[in-house]
Amino acid sequence: MKQRLSKQLLQKYQQGMCSAEEMAYVESWYNQLSKTNNAKDIPELDLAAEDRYFQQHIFGPELRANRHRRAYLKVAASIVFFLMAGAAMYFFSGRQRSPQPLPFSVGQFQADLLIGNEVVSLDEKKPFSPAWMEQRKGDQVAIKTKKGQEFKMELPDGTTVWLNAASKLEIGPGYNVEERAVFLEGEAYFKVAKNKAKPFIVHVGKTSIEALGTAFNVKLYPNDSQLLTTQLDEGKIRVSNAGLQEILLPGQIIQLNVMNGDFQLQQENKQQDAANWKDGYFEFDQTPLPEILADLARWYNFTYSLSPVYKNKVLSGKISKKESFAEVLKILRFAGINYTIDKDRLLLVP
Repeated sequence: MKQRLSKQLLQKYQQGMCSAEEMAYVESWYNQLSKTNNAKDIPELDLAAEDRYFQQHIFGPELRANRHRRAYLKVAASIVFFLMAGAAMYFFSGRQRSPQPLPFSVGQFQADLLIGNEVVSLDEKKPFSPAWMEQRKGDQVAIKTKKGQEFKMELPDGTTVWLNAASKLEIGPGYNVEERAVFLEGEAYFKVAKNKAKPFIVHVGKTSIEALGTAFNVKLYPNDSQLLTTQLDEGKIRVSNAGLQEILLPGQIIQLNVMNGDFQLQQENKQQDAANWKDGYFEFDQTPLPEILADLARWYNFTYSLSPVYKNKVLSGKISKKESFAEVLKILRFAGINYTIDKDRLLLVP
């Protein structure tokens, strides 16, 4: 049955009685609504405008024909206040840490800056500043994203980094002195500023990736896969592991098994760009369902279990990362994949 936002559903949410799927639906609506109100204080909310939004985008003709319009408006206002107050509690209770994303909600542009013993929450309004490294020379600096977060930053040398969800980038205290070394856990895309005198090196476990001036993607989530994947878009990079080296040219991808050190070099799949995540899309081309779920779970912040029946299933397609999780569920259902939801866990069962 198609989910609908109703007075009863909003009341269930306030009482903490919603299922995970219902929570995802309500919070998807709220995320859309809050985009137009994120600059307002709670007392200044235009309730008439919110009511119009309800009629035009949520309830449609059914509500416009309903005589109990004011009752719905009161519930709408209360849920906005309730959710905004909850968001404020999340933000201020973490000693400047970024708020923990809610399960099944659309990811946000956020990260935590770890500098010395301090933690600073970063977002679009408070970006990473290389000046912090200048002021705190000698301190270890790291930028960390949780599940449901990603971040873009510029390093002191002009290199741009896109950090994907559930990832961490450490920047050594001697960065940009003799060399430019960073240490990655998870996934990141690098557009490296040219400087032949100071090589740019990404360390991922026991593997190092060296570049001069180039753009490339690096991915390794050890809990999901033992394959380190690097895709080169521009320039040239050298991938080294346990004495073995491989040179990549534009349009090439290398997969390195971090357990046995095996290299596999292949041409880039023109139908699937591994770095599209930084541009706001998931893109899959005959991609195994376990790999798809791992990417979705990091962005929408959920856990999952997968029936063996589906482990060999592959899917193709492209979807915006701004879509609600409810839309993702529709796609799974359309692809013939059955599911149930238990709290923050997605169960895929036939």
